[in-house]
Amino acid sequence: MLLEINDIDVRYRRNHAVKTISLDIEQGEIVTVLGANGAGKSSLLKAIQGTVHLSGGNVVFGGENISHWTAPKRVQNGLSLVPEGRQIFVSMSVEDNLLMGAYSRKYGDISAEIEAVFERFQNLKERRHMSAAVLSGGEQQMLAIGRAILARPKIMMLDEPSLGLSPLLVKQLFELIKELNDDGLSILLVEQNTHMALQYADRGYVLELGDVVASGTPENLLADEKLTEAYLGDG
Repeated sequence: MLLEINDIDVRYRRNHAVKTISLDIEQGEIVTVLGANGAGKSSLLKAIQGTVHLSGGNVVFGGENISHWTAPKRVQNGLSLVPEGRQIFVSMSVEDNLLMGAYSRKYGDISAEIEAVFERFQNLKERRHMSAAVLSGGEQQMLAIGRAILARPKIMMLDEPSLGLSPLLVKQLFELIKELNDDGLSILLVEQNTHMALQYADRGYVLELGDVVASGTPENLLADEKLTEAYLGDG
């Protein structure tokens, strides 16, 4: 198993955001986490990335308990998060934003990898020396993903990547996620566009108020009428 989340618990003072959640990801899988706002999805990803403190449970990556690792060490070892809202450095150029993705890599020439990202994202290539502030929402999302690619992840976690994008760009985004997965990258996807997520995922988990209320293949989740009506009907 590439990633195992065992009974993790996250609290923000009186707010119990994640309540003993367990999930796992095998090498080469796309796993999606679904649920309404406030379900604990983003807190789950932050706990895996190490940017919030665990009140209980542990995170096992590649067979090793990494719960005590810092967030930078997790990035160095192959856990990369594309955060909600992209968090692009708009005062920096497109190319410099990409270079930030490789900040944790100590050695080696990454110029060929930068060019590979630009070949994948032609719109970014045309604007490589421009401020990231000139990019559209869709282009900023591509930049955020490109930045994560430069970290050489084993698992890429994406937090609401389709938020604010047009239907055409959402389709292109999910095709990109599938392409990255076909290249061997494991994906953990938090997404409110439930039907698109389930169309591309191998398995899914549904959260409600910090708890897993259902899990399984997309076919099994969509076959449950009560589950679909309660949690999956708005995608």
